[in-house]
Amino acid sequence: MLCLSLLGCGLINPRPPRAVVEGAIAQKLAQTQTVLYRQFSSAPTDRAAVGRIRITDHHWSEIARQPTVEVAGTYHLKGGNLTNAQRSQTRDFDIYLQRGATKDQWLLLEPISAQSEDALQWQATPLLIAGEDKPENPG
Repeated sequence: MLCLSLLGCGLINPRPPRAVVEGAIAQKLAQTQTVLYRQFSSAPTDRAAVGRIRITDHHWSEIARQPTVEVAGTYHLKGGNLTNAQRSQTRDFDIYLQRGATKDQWLLLEPISAQSEDALQWQATPLLIAGEDKPENPG
C-alpha cells in the first residue's frame, strides 16, 4: 500500500523537470523545421523557439517494458520570423519520456512505422538539454 501511495504522489516516479519537457518539444520542433527547410531548399535565417509551456497532465506507464512518463500540455512559439497570429497560437503537445542511464538523462520516445500491424515500435532519442553540451566552468 505504501508503494502505491509513493507512486501516486510522485516520489518514486516524479514529473520530469521543466527543462526536459522544453528540450523534448524543442527537439521535435527542430526536426520538423529541418525537414521543411529541406523540402523548400531554403536556409533558415531565424528559427522558431519554444516558449510559454504549460503542463496540463503527466502520468507514468510502460513502453517496451520500461517506465515511461507521458506529458501533455500546450506551448507557444517565439522568434523565427513568425507573425503575431502564429506567436499567439496555442499548440498542444503530447510527449513520451524515459529516464536514461543516469539520473539526469532523459530519452524522447517517438512511434515509428512497424512492418507488422501487431505492435507499435518506439524510437528512443537522447534529449539534448540547453547547457548540457557546454563544458563546465572549473572555477
